[in-house]
Amino acid sequence: MSIKNVNLELERSGVGMSFRKVAQWVAYSDFTDGGSTAGTLNLTETIPAGSFVLGTKVTVTTGFTGDTSCTLDIGTSSDPDNYSYTTHNIYTAATNLLEAADQVQGGATGGGLVPVTSATTVQLTATGSSDWGKVTAGRAFVEVFYLSTNPELEVDYPYRNKY
Repeated sequence: MSIKNVNLELERSGVGMSFRKVAQWVAYSDFTDGGSTAGTLNLTETIPAGSFVLGTKVTVTTGFTGDTSCTLDIGTSSDPDNYSYTTHNIYTAATNLLEAADQVQGGATGGGLVPVTSATTVQLTATGSSDWGKVTAGRAFVEVFYLSTNPELEVDYPYRNKY
């Protein structure tokens, strides 16, 4: 049984949800320079409606260098750090850069599940110390982990709709 089928069975069972992720390799040249210290990039895959974002993981294989520092926020266009409680330091190569999602409730911020009520594009915001155009290198693997409450894979089982 494939992992997709295991997740589908969890979603259809009494548990009602499964773990999933949106993941993508990104390079410094993929980011759009906003004309200031930041570059932005929208990931190709979206987080589906009916999900709860848990947090993020970044693996930097080549540091984002050329400027004196570089950090990464992971979120949406309306809340750039919604999926990462603090910024990831992506200036040097590193593994297991983990951050909890940043849910705001009752005026207090902190780690927590972020509900996603409609399909949402994940936006990365990389920020150098002076100008994004000075960043000349960098490659990373970005993962956003979420709980899915809706089936994301349709499989035609022979016993479906028989009970």
